[in-house]
Amino acid sequence: MHKWIGFFAKKKNKDNESIGEIVLKTRHYRLLTKISSTTLILMPVAFYVLWISPRFEEPSVTNSAVIEMMSTDEYKYATSEAFKLIDRYNRGEISADELQGIRAVHQVRGVVVRLKLEPLPRNEPRESGGMKYKLDAEYNISIVLGHLVVFFIVELATVAMAILTWLGGQPKARLDYEDRILEAYFSFEPLALTRTETGHDIVVRALDRFHRFAKDLEDRPRGADGITVHNEYDVQYLLNALLRLEFDNVKTEEPAPTMASGATRLDFLLPDHDLVLEIKMTRDSMSPRSLADELILDIGRYRAHPGCSEIIFFVYDPRGLMKNPVALQNELTEIAGNLPVTLFVSPRT
Repeated sequence: MHKWIGFFAKKKNKDNESIGEIVLKTRHYRLLTKISSTTLILMPVAFYVLWISPRFEEPSVTNSAVIEMMSTDEYKYATSEAFKLIDRYNRGEISADELQGIRAVHQVRGVVVRLKLEPLPRNEPRESGGMKYKLDAEYNISIVLGHLVVFFIVELATVAMAILTWLGGQPKARLDYEDRILEAYFSFEPLALTRTETGHDIVVRALDRFHRFAKDLEDRPRGADGITVHNEYDVQYLLNALLRLEFDNVKTEEPAPTMASGATRLDFLLPDHDLVLEIKMTRDSMSPRSLADELILDIGRYRAHPGCSEIIFFVYDPRGLMKNPVALQNELTEIAGNLPVTLFVSPRT
């Protein structure tokens, strides 16, 4: 709770913000964006309702649009002339045929006011005979169609933008990662970031970079002698250092079960992962077939080791003798059966 209060109450230097605070701010901004997009949908609706508000009022002289129309000079002039005629008729100066009504149309914001002013007899006798007349007003309020169309277009565009904002959410993996960061941020225990790489993945990553690593070691600054890979022992020497950067438990020259062909040793055994790494380096006297025979023989030897659940064969081929490693991989996989076997040739062609 203290961290929640501190986050919103304290103004920290951005350079000192923790990752938890950054995630909180990011989610805060996302929430504000969604609230803003929802508010944006309602704003055109509220504006348009105010724009056509006279449509919802009583169509009489108390209507705000009618009042605005009545304040115009055109309305005042037209009604003044009509009332003068009514007054002259009621005094007997003109006949009923000379009386005129008024029909007017006036736009006020998003509505149209239609006025119909008609002379009608009233229940009061005229001195010269007949009944006196009065002007009867009838008002009609309607919506301007063009404004309504524009409103619908704007509203549809706003809704589309809001939908894109809401649907364009973050990937679940990212949200889960942020949740774990926030859990650690608001707890007293440090965040335990689990490593998702398997032992196989780590070894393959190291093997993939081995050739570049070996080439970089050949040249040292200031004329010092570099390290040059001449044979399998040199490859094992360098890989041993690389593996110990990644694994705590690396066994070298681990004895393999004795077979009729004689005793042998595993180049590398990773007991925590039940993984065997066997090293080969091509040489001029080695043919692809002889290499394949060596690897097949190694499979038979190593699979009997209790700590071997997977074998990775690393063939360092700086001479480029391996022309079809895919075919060799398929052959090894078929022979190994249910024992996972991976062939990795470096450098890749």
